[in-house]
Amino acid sequence: MRADPFPLETVLGEKQQWVVPVYQRHYEWETKQDKQLPKFWDDWKDKAIERLDSRTQFPHFFGAIICSELPNQRYGTVRQRFLVDGQQRITTFQLALIAIREVARDFEVLRLLDVTNAYLFNERSSSMEDPERECFKLWPSSFDRSLYQGIVKRSLDELRNYLRASKEYQYYIYKNGKLKTGSWVPNLLRVFWYLSQEMKDFIQEREEYGEKPEEVLEALLDGFLSGFQVVLIQLDQNDDAQEIFASLNGLGKPLSPFDLIRNDVFHRAQKTREDAQKLFDERWKVFEQRFWSKEVKQGRLKRARADHLIAHAVVAETAREVNVGKVATEYQHYARERAFPTIAEELDLLREHAATYRAMEDRDESAVFAKLAKVLQIWDMSTFHPLVLWINAQPLEEQDKTRLFSVVESYIVRREICGLTSRNYNKVVTGVIRNAKEQNDPVSAFLKHLASLSGDASRMPSDMEVEEAFARRETYSRYSSTPRPRLRYILNKIEHMKRDKFDETIVTSENLTIEHIMPQSWAENWPLPNGLTAPCESTWEAAYNGHALDDETKTLMDEREQAVATLGNLTLVTGPLNAGIGNSGWMTKRERLGKSLLALNREVAANETWDELAIERRAADLAKLANNIWNAQGT
Repeated sequence: MRADPFPLETVLGEKQQWVVPVYQRHYEWETKQDKQLPKFWDDWKDKAIERLDSRTQFPHFFGAIICSELPNQRYGTVRQRFLVDGQQRITTFQLALIAIREVARDFEVLRLLDVTNAYLFNERSSSMEDPERECFKLWPSSFDRSLYQGIVKRSLDELRNYLRASKEYQYYIYKNGKLKTGSWVPNLLRVFWYLSQEMKDFIQEREEYGEKPEEVLEALLDGFLSGFQVVLIQLDQNDDAQEIFASLNGLGKPLSPFDLIRNDVFHRAQKTREDAQKLFDERWKVFEQRFWSKEVKQGRLKRARADHLIAHAVVAETAREVNVGKVATEYQHYARERAFPTIAEELDLLREHAATYRAMEDRDESAVFAKLAKVLQIWDMSTFHPLVLWINAQPLEEQDKTRLFSVVESYIVRREICGLTSRNYNKVVTGVIRNAKEQNDPVSAFLKHLASLSGDASRMPSDMEVEEAFARRETYSRYSSTPRPRLRYILNKIEHMKRDKFDETIVTSENLTIEHIMPQSWAENWPLPNGLTAPCESTWEAAYNGHALDDETKTLMDEREQAVATLGNLTLVTGPLNAGIGNSGWMTKRERLGKSLLALNREVAANETWDELAIERRAADLAKLANNIWNAQGT
């Protein structure tokens, strides 16, 4: 048995044919989130970005390929290598090359067509015994073979026509040429489509950096062929292929990412002749506490706290996004690029970030970032954790840190009020850190950069937008709602702003519920402004049930349905009070709300009537308070 590491350029470039034995399973890699393909694509994109950004390039090991060869294969024929283990990887590699080829065709980077085909096909020659078979560098299992050959031999347009004309495959594609998304669509097709689309999106993303499609495709191909490496295990005739396969895929517990980081850190300490025992006792031992090994969920990811810490720390220090699935590798790259003078200094910085992270997890109320940590916990938003780590590690006065943390809270809450997306927050965080690092005055640079962001994906909403959102945006309706914990937090903060020294001290927190002052089911007890009683709450429901409405009534019903869901019509009440007043008319609600300990409710109860005009006036009042609480300058 021989085992050697090779880049994919070598593994895929030889004149050979990878043969999937008949007993192997079908191609099974999936494109769902947290499955194999998104992770593969993240790794691949990282390799391309290293090249586009001219960063230090490190090989990424992509597992092992185990193969065997039949003895006495005829000279001149293509050498066959039977895959004992690794058919999923080899098949994915081939699909990746096909995707590059077709995206290159779309962008008219025609040079890459021949380049990629050289890794997909063996050049035909008269010495081949079976040219129709030997021309393929991958010979899949009989189950996948026909479809694979249909993909590899055709351009994307030709493939669409091929699928439409096939009795077997015509059900996988829509008439407009798009692939269907059902789980019954073969993985071969889904993976090829997925990689093609991700590449196109990546090319568009990199256009913002002034990079041409040809440059991006070249970086993808180079990152793929030279950035990925596999260990090729060539079995000898006397090796038991099944026993080796079982050993490599056994039940032993794999090393955790933090285990790998620990091993790497102390291996480097040994090379620099630092006292490993002293490093462990004085700097590393804190990470051996059970706190760090406990799995917690942040967003959609449930991982050990140590993994989250490392990911956030690397983002904070490098101002670039990281692949959380490869956190050990990300840290190793960062540590080598940073080139700390000593391992002790490296661990001191990690311990500083760890202390901040733990204070956030433990909800330390004495921490300067305590308010922001609470917001991030309520919003379930760990994207900003690297920013918290970075700010807290800066040599700034506490008042400056407090201001920056307040600005971040304002940014999150104001965008929530205005219904703006959170999808771009990872780029916002890395951009703010990167910009602030480059300036002598990080506080000024931080504020200036955040204020300069434009576009709905990242900008700080203006005071006028916040006022408009309070008055018009449907925040809490039957069909679309801001999550209740977030609404509760916003109303809770406004309540505290309204209270004065004569108010009783009460706790406004999770024991309160959100109540529509004018209820969602208002038709029975809340006449319209023209004095009529609506047959139901919506015009479409009225039409469905055969109720004839004049234009004025339709308009009033639509205006009311919209007003009911706005922030101007929302308040906080105790659970029992909510159940007691429900869909009651205004006189009943007014009496109960007037007895409330909350300033929010007493002010509402001071109104003789509660209608669309009252809601609009209250929305304007609440919006002014919100703009004061979450002002864009953090003051």
